[in-house]
Amino acid sequence: MVWAEGKEIQSGKYVIDSVIGRGGFGITYKALNIPLKQYVVIKTPYEYRKNNADYPQYVKRFTREARILARLSKAPHPHIVEVNDFFFEGDVPCLVMSHIPGSNLWDMVRKGQRLPESRAVEYIQQVGSALSFLHNSGLIHRDVYPKNIMMRSNHKAILIDFGIAGEIVPLMMSSALFGNQSF
Repeated sequence: MVWAEGKEIQSGKYVIDSVIGRGGFGITYKALNIPLKQYVVIKTPYEYRKNNADYPQYVKRFTREARILARLSKAPHPHIVEVNDFFFEGDVPCLVMSHIPGSNLWDMVRKGQRLPESRAVEYIQQVGSALSFLHNSGLIHRDVYPKNIMMRSNHKAILIDFGIAGEIVPLMMSSALFGNQSF
């Protein structure tokens, strides 16, 4: 079930505004944090996954994403989305992150917006800085591609979606393929 516009969660702390994304794992909502009067993003797994025998693994992975982002948010990087909260609404795990107004790089390019070379280099440097920060923290993103790079109006690129991020392990210890195989 998808939460409808106006649905209150966490005893009215958050009010759902709209669905802003659907991925392989779940749904992302734009919501209003009532006490702070600011928009946030709330990510949840698909409800239909509850019927899957692997659902506990999905929740474990989702909780891991929350912990990774929370760890990174302790010393925030200007080009990595920040986590604000994690809770269960009933039996639905919810990850609350900063809302980044703007569009993702994929949508910008798809709409035919050409980037001047200097701007493209600036974005590459920003995302590279975020990835260096991750790697220095012992983490790897594993899903960096244009849809996971949000573009602020002030020309700042923000790396999002850490659902398949993981700790860096020696190549011999990791035989599974991760990430978006198209990129």
